[in-house]
Amino acid sequence: MPTLRPRRTLTAFVAAALAAVVALLVPPAATAAAPPPLIGAHSLDYAWLDAAVGPMQIYRDFDTGFSYPTWQDTKAYKAHPNAPANHYSVTILPQRLLDPADPINAQLQTFIASTPKNIILTNYHEPDFKSPGKFTPEQFRAGILRFADMVRAQNLADGGTRRTSVILMDVTFQGAWTWPASDWWPTDARDGGHVDLIAGDIYALPHNTNTACCPVGYTDGIKWLKAPYLLSFLIKFAQTNQTPWAVAELGYLEDIYDPGHKAQTIRDVVAVATANGADHVSYFDAPGKRGNWRLRYSTPVGTTSMTSQAALAWKALAGNG
Repeated sequence: MPTLRPRRTLTAFVAAALAAVVALLVPPAATAAAPPPLIGAHSLDYAWLDAAVGPMQIYRDFDTGFSYPTWQDTKAYKAHPNAPANHYSVTILPQRLLDPADPINAQLQTFIASTPKNIILTNYHEPDFKSPGKFTPEQFRAGILRFADMVRAQNLADGGTRRTSVILMDVTFQGAWTWPASDWWPTDARDGGHVDLIAGDIYALPHNTNTACCPVGYTDGIKWLKAPYLLSFLIKFAQTNQTPWAVAELGYLEDIYDPGHKAQTIRDVVAVATANGADHVSYFDAPGKRGNWRLRYSTPVGTTSMTSQAALAWKALAGNG
C-alpha cells in the first residue's frame, strides 16, 4: 500500500505561494559597503594645520610617557577639545601593567575613564623599534592585553566604544626588522586575547633629502614608492589576521621634479585605503628622523605655503574644500 502524503492546508499553500511571489519581486539585500576611512593628522604645529587644512575627522596624538592624570589635561585635548575622534598613545612599560601592585594600573584606569567614549588607545606605539633593553615581544603582548582589558572594562561601565590598537613600523610588516609583525600582535590562540585594531606608521623613505639637490621636505623622486605597494604589507597582515586596520602615520616628501607628485600620491593612498576597508588614515605633519614630512612644502623648491598642493589635497580629502 503506498504511503499517503499529508495534505497541505489551504493556509499553508497560500503562504508558500505568497512567499514565492515576494522572492521574485524583492531583490536580495545588497551588501553594505564599508564606510570610507576617517581622514586625520598629527602635527607639531596645529595652529598652521588648523588654518591651512581645517578640522580633521580624527587626530593622532601621543604622550612620550604617561604624563597626565586625565584626558582633559592632555595637550591633545587642549588643542582640539571638540575633536570628533582621537587615536592616542601613552608610554608605560608593559611589565608595570602586569604587576597588580603597581599604582600605574589605578592611574591608567582613571585616565581611561576620562577619555572620549569613541577614542582609540594604545600603549608603546612602535614597540618593535623601542623595545630593545626594555621588554620582550611576549611582555608587550601580555601588557597590551591587560591594557585592552582595562579599556573594555571602562566600556562596560559607561557604554563606550573605545578600542585598543597595536602600532608597528612599516618595515616590520615587510619582515625587514628584528622581529616579524606577528611577534607583536596578540592572538586568542597563543595569548588568550586580542586587541581591536592593527595600525602602521607608513613612510615613503626618501632617496635624497636635506642634501645639495634636495632641501628639507623634498626628495629627488628616485625609487618613489607608489601607494598600492606602500600599503600592501599592512593590508596583507590585516587580512591574514582578519582584523580592522589603519594608517596611524603617513609621510611623503615633495618631489623636486614633479610638484604634484606628493599631492597625487597621498590621494592614491586614501583611495587604496578606502578600497581595502581602512578605519582611518592620519598624515604626519611633522619632521621625523628620516625626513621632514610636513604638508607645507611648495614650489618653487625650498618654499612653504599654506596653499601647497599637498595641503590642499589633504584639506579636500578631509572634506574641507
